[in-house]
Amino acid sequence: MHPEIIRTPLQIWRHGSSATGKTVQVKLETLQRTGSFKARGAWNRIRLLRPAERKAGVICASAGNHAQGVALASSFLNIRATIVMPLSTPEIKIIQTRLYGEPEIILHGKSLSEAYHHALALQKERGSIFIPPYDDDAVIAGQATLGLEILEQWPDVDTIVVPVGGGGLIAGIATAVLTHHDDIRVVGVQSDKADAAARSMEQNGRVAIAHAETIADGINVAEIGEKPFEILRKFHVPVIRVNDEEICFAITALCQTAKLVVEPAGAAPAAAILFHPESFE
Repeated sequence: MHPEIIRTPLQIWRHGSSATGKTVQVKLETLQRTGSFKARGAWNRIRLLRPAERKAGVICASAGNHAQGVALASSFLNIRATIVMPLSTPEIKIIQTRLYGEPEIILHGKSLSEAYHHALALQKERGSIFIPPYDDDAVIAGQATLGLEILEQWPDVDTIVVPVGGGGLIAGIATAVLTHHDDIRVVGVQSDKADAAARSMEQNGRVAIAHAETIADGINVAEIGEKPFEILRKFHVPVIRVNDEEICFAITALCQTAKLVVEPAGAAPAAAILFHPESFE
């Protein structure tokens, strides 16, 4: 990893431990410069670009964390970055993305899907390199570093609970951990309103869902990526569901008892631990 993408600490969450009767620790990816793990995968993908590809510039579509990860990673190598964001993107996320290397930001479309297709059209027109948010081997490998850090920091870990949207993070963690540690469980968590990965695992085939409204916008993805799905199926990784009320409770609990400010997607695993402890027995 790049020196500015840090090895984040584990912090014991005593409230979660008390509620479950097990030691629960939280991996503090909120301490990354962009506030999430996404810079890991973006950096790993971008650092592998050949000189001609770097000169062509990169492009992505995102309304939040992936946008900031791509902008930051590109700035490390002075690569021109274009970020396509939906028209509905909150102003604060646009401002935050502009902090990293002054990328070109294009607002287009009513949804992330429309922004995504516009980004692909621009990529073909300009000859730039598209950086996927999760369905890419190098991106998945970058996210896998988080799993390797957990193994080094907590050798006795027996279960790792991971939020799931497109599946890049959990695919990376599952590969890093389960390839050599079949005694450890990796469990995914989704909102019950945006549960494409859970349905896909249950039906043994990728399932796309209609647009959903959930507080956990960071994991509100219509379909798990093809590569992440194959990895989850290979390792038989279960994906469980939590509802928005449980996520809201978990956000409050993490703030009050661990002094952590966590976005809804990041709080989904805490919700699963508090409200569905039977899933980890």
